[in-house]
Amino acid sequence: MKILLKPIALLLLTLVVFSCDNENEDIPAVEDRVSSAISALKADLVSPANGWRLNYRPTPDAGAFLMLLTFDESGNVNIRSDVANEGGSYFDETITYRIDSGQGLELIFETFGVFHFLFELDQATFGAEFEWAFDKREGVDLVFTSISDISDPTVITLTPAEPSDDGLFSRDLSANLNKFDTLTGQIFGGILPGQQVQLTDGNVSIFWTIDINKRNIRAEFAGVGLTVTEVLSNTISNIGHTTGYALLDGKIVLDEPFTIAAGGIQRTISELRLDDFDQLGPSLCMTDPSTTLPRYRGFTNTLGNLTMLNSYLSSRGANFTSSVYSVNVDFLFDDQGNALAQTGSINDKFPTASGFVMFYGVQLNDPNIPIYSAGLIMEDGEIYVREYQPTITQVNRVTITLLDSYYYSATPPAGTEQDLKDITDEIFAGGEMYAFDEEVPGAAVFRLINPCNRYEIFLVN
Repeated sequence: MKILLKPIALLLLTLVVFSCDNENEDIPAVEDRVSSAISALKADLVSPANGWRLNYRPTPDAGAFLMLLTFDESGNVNIRSDVANEGGSYFDETITYRIDSGQGLELIFETFGVFHFLFELDQATFGAEFEWAFDKREGVDLVFTSISDISDPTVITLTPAEPSDDGLFSRDLSANLNKFDTLTGQIFGGILPGQQVQLTDGNVSIFWTIDINKRNIRAEFAGVGLTVTEVLSNTISNIGHTTGYALLDGKIVLDEPFTIAAGGIQRTISELRLDDFDQLGPSLCMTDPSTTLPRYRGFTNTLGNLTMLNSYLSSRGANFTSSVYSVNVDFLFDDQGNALAQTGSINDKFPTASGFVMFYGVQLNDPNIPIYSAGLIMEDGEIYVREYQPTITQVNRVTITLLDSYYYSATPPAGTEQDLKDITDEIFAGGEMYAFDEEVPGAAVFRLINPCNRYEIFLVN
């Protein structure tokens, strides 16, 4: 038996080796396999008659951007989108793409386009992407994941488009919504625009913050009334709901609907159809009757007719309450973003001023200083302030009625009172300010915006 086993074992080994050699000869070279995979993916990309539909959501908390992509064999991709920035140049563009094989198959959008624009938002911190790793075929769909996300990569799914998909674009709506982003602050990146949605049939208003670039909404509160004065004179109902949205078929479609309860109305809002746009929205300044701001009219799915307007009323500054606020004098700006202490009235009238102070209804160590007053701190530490009527913060609005009453910690030079009157009249023109929280680590900082002259003051608590 032992004599027979050796030739049999040798024969089996020979057959295995011969078989492996034949197997290796049948396997294509790596370069050929990569080339075949690239060709197969390109064939998939160019195959749908109407291209691909993509509802692109760059981050989980962002809304969706509708895109239709049509690839060709020569390395071009036509991208149609509803992104209205840059004068609508992203509505319909053709850029180049390539399929790479760095770490598996990769789809790279090469020349600058809508994906690159979204990538660069907020100094490239938004989370959008223009380089994708091919993941899998899922039926007729193609699934990709973002390459540069370190954790929790974005997943996109290309679905064969239908001829009717092109009719879902809401480009006029997208462009008109951008016009609401004109009253934000001028300094240090500005603030997200606020809107008032008047539900005219129910005499109720919703106030929300909208991020038009990232397509999300934070519904802050609702109140009875169609004007700010009416809303502030009634009980306010907090909402505190954040949702992404998409623009589809002339509507703002919310990812996560929310419910309001105000004025005896309790309804859930899931979408708003906006049809009628003009520039006849009322001024946000109580003393200015002009009507030049954007206005949209339409209706909701549950609450009837609506009117959408700009608004500064926001819970983002509700913490601006009684305290002493001050700041370096360089942090008061005019409507062009110029510091008043460098090129404006403070430089002209008080060139030695070092700070600005606002006493807002708190008891002070010096009982002679009016607890409602605002003015300047000089280089030598002297304080010059002008009194205003007692007031309170209503959500984030502060009404300022200046009085002809002044306080000086030391006898000032001749002409000081008139100069202080002129400066405070200028800063507080119109008699109202809106406060907004500023996210500064380790400090409570507020931005005050004057809706009548667009001046801005940054104050530290």
